[in-house]
Amino acid sequence: MLNTPGIFSTIKLNEFIHITLCDETLHYFGGYYHVKVLAYCDLPLVEDYFDSKAEFEDAGKRMGESVRFERILEKMAVPEDEKIAVRSQLVDAFYETALAYLSVPGFAGRFVRTAYQKCINKPVNQRFSGV
Repeated sequence: MLNTPGIFSTIKLNEFIHITLCDETLHYFGGYYHVKVLAYCDLPLVEDYFDSKAEFEDAGKRMGESVRFERILEKMAVPEDEKIAVRSQLVDAFYETALAYLSVPGFAGRFVRTAYQKCINKPVNQRFSGV
């Protein structure tokens, strides 16, 4: 059954990229469900990702020790007897699309640098919440 949210899979792509898949399916109405899978990975800040030690230290102060990559895979109004099949289809589509670019060498560094650039363009009093 998919009634309780929880981790159902972890994909280790390399040293830094471990994608966790969580089932967050909820009852929608009647016999229908909102099938939802959260795919996420916390990417650590690594000094090599930055142009200088000062930039790395600033990123750590602004963003903490890691940056979260996440994608929500979902489909609304799924009949109860189709929940498992739809979840499998969503995860298969994620494997076919997202894993290709997550596996590219240098993805983690580019993602962290982009998150840092977005962070430095925000006012200082706003907390970083991810990309």
